Order: sequence, then C-alpha cells, then structure tokens
Amino acid sequence: MTARIAALLLACTLPAGPLRAQVLQHLSLDAGVFRLHFRSAASGVGETLSGLAAVGRARFFVGSVSLETSYSQGHLVADTGTAIARDMVDGSAFLAVRPLSWLALKAGPHLRAYVAPGSTERWVMWEAHAHVDGSIIPGMLDANVEGWMAVGSAVNVDPGARGARGGQAGLILRLWRSPLWARLTYVVDQAKLKNDARTETVEAVLFAVGLGGR
Repeated sequence: MTARIAALLLACTLPAGPLRAQVLQHLSLDAGVFRLHFRSAASGVGETLSGLAAVGRARFFVGSVSLETSYSQGHLVADTGTAIARDMVDGSAFLAVRPLSWLALKAGPHLRAYVAPGSTERWVMWEAHAHVDGSIIPGMLDANVEGWMAVGSAVNVDPGARGARGGQAGLILRLWRSPLWARLTYVVDQAKLKNDARTETVEAVLFAVGLGGR
C-alpha cells in the first residue's frame, strides 16, 4: 500500500501544466514511517511492545468537504519480558466538513487489528474528530491539533469494548513555491475493555512527505 502511494506521489510530480495544477487543487497524497509504542494493562499486569510501521494517506476534497483515507501496517516486538510479537494493521475513512477555515469536523470508521500467532484482536470504532489548524509562518509552517472519541466501538475479545479516544499534535512544513510538504506528528490513543478489564494505549511519532493540499 505504501509503495503504491509513493509511486503515485512520484507520478504526480512528473506532469506539468494546467492538468497537474487542477488535480492538486483537489487531491493530496502522503506516505511516511512512524515509531510505534503499544502498552496493554490488565489487573495490575501488562506488556509493552514497540516497532516501526509504514503509513499511506489519500485525501480528496471539493470546497469545504473532503474524504480522507489512511492505511498503516507495522510489526511490534516486546520491549521487555515475554510478550508475543504481533503485527498491527490499521485503516480508516473519514468524511470531513470545514465550517471555518481553521476548523474541520470528521466522522467515520476506524479499524485496527493486532495479529499474533494463533489469534487476532480486531477493533471497529466509529469516531468523531475535531481538527484545528494554525499558521506559524504563513505559507510555510503550520501547526495543528486534533482530538477524537469513539461514538461506537466493538472488539472480538471478552468482555467487549467500553470505548476509545485520542489526540494528535503536529507541524507541517511546505517547501517554498512547491506542492511538496512534510509533516511531523505525535499521536496517542487509548482503547478500553468493559469493566476496566484492559486498557490499550498506542503512541506514535510520525514523519511523512506529501504532495498537494494539506
């Protein structure tokens, strides 16, 4: 997935003229890597794993409405102890509206799976997001913060999902007179099982490069 998005980024940089300009007014693509930390705590015991993951994101927008999709995948290994290594697969699709130039409201499904030998833990979360942008150096450096919560959630392990929430903060640097940009983002989210049976926390620091709108 990430390789395909990277190829699209490269392809979009090659054509010149009105067609490319028109496409980039309504489309943005980015791909990157992030360092991932996963903590699970249950009844006074827990496990901590970490690893690297790759992410790709595509965003199509017309006026104040946009559709944003993302996919990431990585491998987690135990930091200490004997926690079982596992793969993490994550995907989302959000419909967003921008009532103000600095504010975007998003909603949609977010799916996540932890794949370990012999078992897979699957989460399905329907999330509501609020995203705020601000300019530090106009036209060059922007900052943003985003918070979200799950209005509905489900997991395939007992006793079921209690809910999830999270947030992120980041910087976006745009190259002068160029459709290329880069972003650095810190992300944290937390999901809980019912009766506080277990809490799972994911933290990540993401670096990505993109093309088109931000």
